[in-house]
Amino acid sequence: LASLARIFAECAEESIAQAVLVTAPAGMGKSRLVAELLTLIKERHEGVVCWIGRGDPLRGGSAFGLLRQALQRALGLSDGDPLAVRQDTLRARVARHVPEPERRRVMEFLGELLSTPFPDGDSAPLRAARHEATLMSEQMRRAAEDFLCAECSAHPVLLVFEDLQWGDLPTVRF
Repeated sequence: LASLARIFAECAEESIAQAVLVTAPAGMGKSRLVAELLTLIKERHEGVVCWIGRGDPLRGGSAFGLLRQALQRALGLSDGDPLAVRQDTLRARVARHVPEPERRRVMEFLGELLSTPFPDGDSAPLRAARHEATLMSEQMRRAAEDFLCAECSAHPVLLVFEDLQWGDLPTVRF
């Protein structure tokens, strides 16, 4: 716990990113460690936000599944909300920290990632990506990275993926 807290403090103070992988057999307390770490970090670091995605064996392998879950929670999006509400929420959140020239692209491709599609009538990049899966995947990854970078410029972000064994390769690469 102390080591993880030090790593996070270094990241927050130096404005750097680091990845940490915690492994142990089932039942050894990894989830408890995460819960304790989140409590500790929130006590010590004002303004930090935590994005959490949890792997699910029933949805294992779904492209960007863990990332999608973490972003949905971070943005306060609910699958049950009407599309227009989801679009408005996403639009407002992207506008907070993403630079103006990048907002539309980030919003449109995060929308694809988060099952919150926007019309592609006057968006050639979105229209093209909807016809080529590889391009769409790359654009969604890029939008998520740009959104994360913009959020990190405003405050520290702790991104946690639990039960990564049930995750997906695009999220792990992210």
